[in-house]
Amino acid sequence: MSMGAARADVGDFYKGKRIKMIVASGEGGGVDLLARAVSRHLGKHIAGHPRFVVNNIPQPSAIGGASFVYNVAKPDGLTIGAASAGLFSRAVTRRNIKFKLDRFTWLGNLYSATVLFWMRTDFPCQTFEALKTCPQRLKFGGTSRGSTGYGLVPALIREALGLKMDMIVGYKNTAIVLALEQGEVQASGGDIIGFFGGQPFEMMKQGQVKILAQVAGKKAPELAEYNVPLITDIVPASYKPLFEMVNPWIDMARPYFAPPGVPADRAKHLQDAFKKLARDKAFTNEVKRAARIDITLVPGDRMLSNIKAMLDLPPKVKKKNHQLGA
Repeated sequence: MSMGAARADVGDFYKGKRIKMIVASGEGGGVDLLARAVSRHLGKHIAGHPRFVVNNIPQPSAIGGASFVYNVAKPDGLTIGAASAGLFSRAVTRRNIKFKLDRFTWLGNLYSATVLFWMRTDFPCQTFEALKTCPQRLKFGGTSRGSTGYGLVPALIREALGLKMDMIVGYKNTAIVLALEQGEVQASGGDIIGFFGGQPFEMMKQGQVKILAQVAGKKAPELAEYNVPLITDIVPASYKPLFEMVNPWIDMARPYFAPPGVPADRAKHLQDAFKKLARDKAFTNEVKRAARIDITLVPGDRMLSNIKAMLDLPPKVKKKNHQLGA
């Protein structure tokens, strides 16, 4: 069958259909912001131009949304999951996860994240050094301990620097800012897309919060004017390998996937649609305006290779990850 005929067949299937976008997080966070932008633009790159409907499943660490896509959704190419890096850190270290990462139909990753550690500017201790001996314990608000940006990374920072800090988890993404405004917590995390695309950035412009550190393989250009150090330039040398193990998960911080067993022609067509989306100026400009980030594509086939490498991590690395992010 020619490429044109294959596209026509796929177009016949998708014409008049609706694709369900399962967002494996709550509303208003970084995963949700990007997934809704994807839903507004991806259809024009799919033959037949299907519409999208967005549903949120906000179970921590993207596990609920991923489980739905894997175990409930039909493998017909009409369901796409959107998740965060927490999906990988949780799935790699947990035995009771009801899906296998290497069996999903991986469509593409659109964002390589930078995780942030930020706090209120009226807390009595304003540096990591001061937080080691602060008379008042810092309260860090997050979604779940299995989350990369809200659980694993701040737990690593706390241990590496010996911070007097309590982690309070269970918040929805939108509730974290409210808790911080009310003084219930004084610090939080997440990534740049959620920070710059939401209320935290407005609070920083008003001088109410500041960013203490960024966690990634390299410094984010978006943070250049704020002089935010990389965490690996701060922590003791013995802890640098633990932060470096997180980088592959952060590099695939916004993965998109379909159930196992999607027909090969539809899977390939969706993967190609994500490649086109990453070059779509209307889409990339919208994301840049809304969240001040650039789209970084990791194609579906390369995602699968990276995931297989994750699954082969040494047991001691998985154990440490589990201890801190459990």
